[in-house]
Amino acid sequence: MLKLLRKRPIINAFLIYTLVIIFADFFGYFSYENQSKLYILAENNGIVSIEGKVLSEPRVFKNRKRFLLETYNVNGNVICEKIIVNSPSGYSVSYGDIVSIEGKLKRPKSSSAFDYQKYLSRNNIYVTLNLSSFEYIKSKPNKIKKFAIESRRDISNKFDAYLKKPYADILKSLILGDKSSLPQSVKNDFINSGTMHILVVSGLHVCFISFIALFILKCTGLSLKKASLLSVPIIFFYAIMTGANTPALRAAIMLSCIFVSLALDREPLIYNSLSLSALGILAFEPQHLFTASFQMSYGATIGIACFYKDIYGIFKNVKSSTLSFFCGVLSVTVAVQLVLIPICIYYFGRVSIISFITNIIVVPLAGIILYLGVSFYALTFILKDIAALVSIVLSIILNFVLSVTKALGNLKFAVVDVQKPDVIQLLFYFVFLFCLTNQRIKNRFIFSGIILAVNLAYLLMRNS
Repeated sequence: MLKLLRKRPIINAFLIYTLVIIFADFFGYFSYENQSKLYILAENNGIVSIEGKVLSEPRVFKNRKRFLLETYNVNGNVICEKIIVNSPSGYSVSYGDIVSIEGKLKRPKSSSAFDYQKYLSRNNIYVTLNLSSFEYIKSKPNKIKKFAIESRRDISNKFDAYLKKPYADILKSLILGDKSSLPQSVKNDFINSGTMHILVVSGLHVCFISFIALFILKCTGLSLKKASLLSVPIIFFYAIMTGANTPALRAAIMLSCIFVSLALDREPLIYNSLSLSALGILAFEPQHLFTASFQMSYGATIGIACFYKDIYGIFKNVKSSTLSFFCGVLSVTVAVQLVLIPICIYYFGRVSIISFITNIIVVPLAGIILYLGVSFYALTFILKDIAALVSIVLSIILNFVLSVTKALGNLKFAVVDVQKPDVIQLLFYFVFLFCLTNQRIKNRFIFSGIILAVNLAYLLMRNS
């Protein structure tokens, strides 16, 4: 046992830390009352006075603005928490501003369809505030994050200037992760067709950006080692620019580990990189472990690492390079869906039947769109006529993607509602999948059959 722990210290540290977080949650450590003084203060329903720092660029919703604030003191008491502030649109607010505000604290409201309060709490946000008074004190932004936000705004403006709606909105969502202006009808088409993941900046997008950065740096004459190391800050800058969400940060940390391994002439270890990135995120945000975003992000990568090679092996006799490419896309899609479908059913109670087909078409095009989008933005500074030509090509491809997602997403059988499983059923499924696919386990088919039988008995007991 000690020998095994010494062989895989990072993986074992992640597993132990994960168990600690699960037990802490089970025994109520992450309860709202334990984690937030402001959650308790919100019961009073009175006006509070807060001084704090704006952590995000405000977003406009109808006639109001919404931004994230880190409190320094509340009613004269030192309290450091994150809150969501709803503000009239007339106030001028920017990332990094130190402000003094007044308003009423409120506990987030949930519905039967979505537990908004728990969703925010997993991100360490326990209250919202409706602003009634505002005073600007000074600006103290992080320079790197400020530059990332300004770059994001400039890219967004260039997309709006050269492309028509909704193509500009789709491009902003795909490259920047900004879905604020995306029409709900378009979102629904992507959701129903099982391709919404391409509009959320994740490992797929970070991988594309990292390879673009590596390619450009290699073209300057740098060695692979130097190009790999210089790609690391570019990867993290892109992750920050797109909002530093969990999938992007996970991919940034994991790819950085791989690039550093390349620079040191060491073989990259996917599971060590995954564990290290997860530890890095959970060390600061332990409750992210319980979010659908975190689980689906890591689940997708684990699915590819575990199952892609075996699935692609089915098509080893395919000779055509074009067919081989699409077989590779299909293999990745199947490998990912083996892990993600049960998680999607657990959280959303529905599954996209046609996602295999749409992903084979849309995912390769998403890569082309991302490469063209980066090229387009660079050309707007040096060759505007060519940039305009690239924007036309982008519009044509985006129109095709939109047509495919709309046509397939609107099919009657595109999405099927199913009964949500419980955690125990999910555990049965993943243990069954592990036993069935792990060739190191002797009599794996017998063990898989036993797991299925136990799961069936559990379902009978649960429904009796």
